Amino acid sequence: MSHLPTHQTLPYGVAIHQAIAEGNLAQMKTLLEQGEQHLHQYGDLHAAVEQLKLEITRLERR
Repeated sequence: MSHLPTHQTLPYGVAIHQAIAEGNLAQMKTLLEQGEQHLHQYGDLHAAVEQLKLEITRLERR
C-alpha cells in the first residue's frame, strides 16, 4: 500500500485560471474555500518558499 497522500487539486495556478476562464462560479467558490483553508493551516506559501531559498543559500555557503 502506498503511503503517498491521495491526489487533491491544489488551489493554485492551473485550477484557478481554468475555473476563471470557464466562468465556473461553483468551482471558483470551491477553490477559494480550499485556498483559504490551506492558508489557515499552512500559512503563506510565498513566504515559505522565500524562507526555503534563504536556507538553501545559507547551507550551500558552508
